[in-house]
Amino acid sequence: MIVSILAAGTRGDVQPPAALALRLASRGHEVRLLAHSEFESLVAGSDVVFKTLPGDLRKELDSDGSKTFFASGGNPLGFVRWFMDLAKRYTAETTPLARDYCAGSDVIVSTGLMDYFGTVLGQSLRIPCVHAWMQPVEPTGDYPFPMFPPPRWPRWMNRASTRLAFNGMWLGTRPLSKLMHQILELPRPPWRNPMGARQSPNDRHLMAYSEALVPRSPEWPSNLDVTGFWFLDRPTDWTPPDALARFIKAGPAPIYIGFGSMIMKDPAATVAAVLEAIDRTKFRAVISAGWGGLRPSNLPDTVFAIDAVPHDWLFPKMAAIVHHGGAGTTGAASRAGKPQVVVPFISDQFFWADQLRKRGVAPASVPHKKLTTDKLTSTLNIALSDNAMRQRASDLGERVRAEDGTARAAETIETVRV
Repeated sequence: MIVSILAAGTRGDVQPPAALALRLASRGHEVRLLAHSEFESLVAGSDVVFKTLPGDLRKELDSDGSKTFFASGGNPLGFVRWFMDLAKRYTAETTPLARDYCAGSDVIVSTGLMDYFGTVLGQSLRIPCVHAWMQPVEPTGDYPFPMFPPPRWPRWMNRASTRLAFNGMWLGTRPLSKLMHQILELPRPPWRNPMGARQSPNDRHLMAYSEALVPRSPEWPSNLDVTGFWFLDRPTDWTPPDALARFIKAGPAPIYIGFGSMIMKDPAATVAAVLEAIDRTKFRAVISAGWGGLRPSNLPDTVFAIDAVPHDWLFPKMAAIVHHGGAGTTGAASRAGKPQVVVPFISDQFFWADQLRKRGVAPASVPHKKLTTDKLTSTLNIALSDNAMRQRASDLGERVRAEDGTARAAETIETVRV
């Protein structure tokens, strides 16, 4: 089987699809991964064929418009404006390129932001499309729309929130869909959102997270499968930096603090709040710079700064994990079985923070927009001192480690008729 996987976004959006690509390749399939160039290293040295999408995402995230969006706390309208501005500049170039990349495939797997893109390519090339998300995006009374979670609503409003959000985003981005359809010589797109497991009952839909964290809704149709997280573990020949290994062994388990690809309007203020909170807890810490520039200087001996270290090696060695709440990092921290402190910036990060709180493995979140030393310190103290929370986190880790999300997803993909 020839499988083309489309992925776009930050590392948290691309790393899980890369893990799926590697799993499919290990099962003997010919796999193409379409993503931005900065993520080619995720599949380097494997049998996966990497196809580069146009654009420099890291540069785009460092733009003034992106910083304004992140500073707003993830306002939904701000997201649509930012996304539309970004997509307008690349849709015309990406569409024919992706069509050529996917030509000859037996199945297309479209993930996250590329979901409808994959649908249109599938229609043009007459290739089945499997839809994959890292969040529960099918309407249900059990959960609100995860990308812009509202205040606590009754079940009927949860269900409506997903339908309304998808239809609203569809109308906002329909001009781009029209352009894609024109390039691919397809009929005009419909006015109503055509996506979703119920709206395409012959397609397969995958949700790449653990039911131990977000149980499957009984309202979802049978063509939707909750697979478990898609983890991309470190290469077998990877070894940690000597200085980091020595630091971890030199004392009690430290706290991990890192915000991944998130962009901060004032990184220096965040660094100051984080360092002061660490000092107040009397714990050691490992701080990851990420894309947002969390780069402290003049550090005390109790704090170690890193650029990037595989989470599957680092997280199990930590006392608690402070992160931004992205789906991938949430999965890695949950698998490690450690208490978590979530500092959400945008989008589904608020949803994951709330799910972790409901499962009793994290205190109430501290939104980055409202981050202060006092709030972070008090929240950290809860995560570090609550033995019941620590046990629940350990139990969650056992359940997540027992799953094999990429294998389950691969099995589903292999059932698609070509």
